[in-house]
Amino acid sequence: MCGPQVMHAVYGDTFCAEHDQIPTRQAGSENGIQTAGEARRSGFGAGTGRRKLLGVAGALGATVAGMGLLGSKPAVAATSAAGNIDKLFSRGRRVVDMSHPFGTDFPVYQPYVASPKIWQVASVDKEGYNTNLLTIDEHSGTHMDGPKHFSNGQITSDQIAAEDLIAPMVIIRTEERAKQNPDALLTYDDLKKWEARYGRIPKGAIICMDNGWYKRIHTPEKIFNRDEAGHPHFPGIGWDAAEFLQSQRDVVGVATDAPSMDSGAHDVIDPKAHKILLPTGHYGIEWTANMDQLPDNGAIAVIGLLKHIGGFSGPVRMFGIY
Repeated sequence: MCGPQVMHAVYGDTFCAEHDQIPTRQAGSENGIQTAGEARRSGFGAGTGRRKLLGVAGALGATVAGMGLLGSKPAVAATSAAGNIDKLFSRGRRVVDMSHPFGTDFPVYQPYVASPKIWQVASVDKEGYNTNLLTIDEHSGTHMDGPKHFSNGQITSDQIAAEDLIAPMVIIRTEERAKQNPDALLTYDDLKKWEARYGRIPKGAIICMDNGWYKRIHTPEKIFNRDEAGHPHFPGIGWDAAEFLQSQRDVVGVATDAPSMDSGAHDVIDPKAHKILLPTGHYGIEWTANMDQLPDNGAIAVIGLLKHIGGFSGPVRMFGIY
């Protein structure tokens, strides 16, 4: 609801009408990829002899069934829908908000990301309703780097399948390491240690790196940790881990509570984690919050992604349910 008078006031006259060996190769071809699921399956190198993986829909169906949400008959009444919601939150299930609220003072990764601008252009007192106008970079606040962010041959963020936005969560704790070394990396060894304890990474999972970094949100100088030369230092996804995930495990993406998938030490020089994962149909979520409130295994991520046409990235509202 925004009338011509408001638009003219804002815009002026311009307004008018199965082997765990890490490949040494780079990520696969960009051509012919239509969906994130197809991109993940096409990420396996030729001649590997691996069987075709099942789509994430099967894993999602099993997850939903395990949570008691699937019945023999569809819910056709409000009471049935309410019953399904009750089942979702039964047995002490909890919802953790994994997104930061962001405004004009939210720290951004300069000089690559523009600060958001938010201003009220209509009010109840004057126009009879309240409306804000937002000018935001796709990488504002908690956000997703989509597959096309680093690959012209990939899908845009609005084309990511809905089922790929609901995923089992694998959370790996790296906070203690990050306290000692701000350039700490999530490694292949970390992933194998998680599997040794909990079993194979589930199909369709999102791999989450808990650095404890979200606690620094109100002290931007501690988030970016720029040295005397202006180079940032924060944790990221290691290249060996990224290669393993894209080639050996059927995951939908990764998430970190730091400003970027790649560590600050490599993000500008060679953002290789981006280059390995995004062109093969995966996504990366950055600037998450509250991972320490979720279990290492067993939680489900639900990601609400801004669905703007042709998106390379986009702000998200992300929840963890367990």
